[in-house]
Amino acid sequence: MLEKKEFERLYTANYTAMIRFARTLLHDEDESRDAVADVMLRVYTKGIPNEHAPVKYLLACVRNKCLDTLRQMTIRQKVEKMLPVEDTMIPADPDEQQNLHLLIMQVMENDFPPQTKNVFKMRFDQRLSYQEIADRLHISKAAVYKHLAKAISILKSAIPTT
Repeated sequence: MLEKKEFERLYTANYTAMIRFARTLLHDEDESRDAVADVMLRVYTKGIPNEHAPVKYLLACVRNKCLDTLRQMTIRQKVEKMLPVEDTMIPADPDEQQNLHLLIMQVMENDFPPQTKNVFKMRFDQRLSYQEIADRLHISKAAVYKHLAKAISILKSAIPTT
């Protein structure tokens, strides 16, 4: 762990360059600030390995964090495109809602692979975040998105649209 003054010096000297670099990769100010904040928190708690030059290490960490963010955004966008949320998707009639729920449960039990079923239940029954699911199942956040995308794909093919 770094001394407070050493961390402040590193932060002050490199923050602008890290933000600029993250913004170049992500094209989003808020995401860039989040990426740099995550990197700096990690550096504050774990330090910088002695064999690395601090500036190069910080920029490499920012690059890796941005690439992870881009990868997750890509998967999230794919999931959102697969199942756009529309008011017409949820039946107004309570009996139709019940029938849809039963059909979803049946498809989940019969057609989902076991891990996909676990992820789906954790997300929609337990209302866990993607990160919480990833932590509990010891998988990546990207894997959670992929399992949910698979579940949506299976449901879309099994549920008739009107």
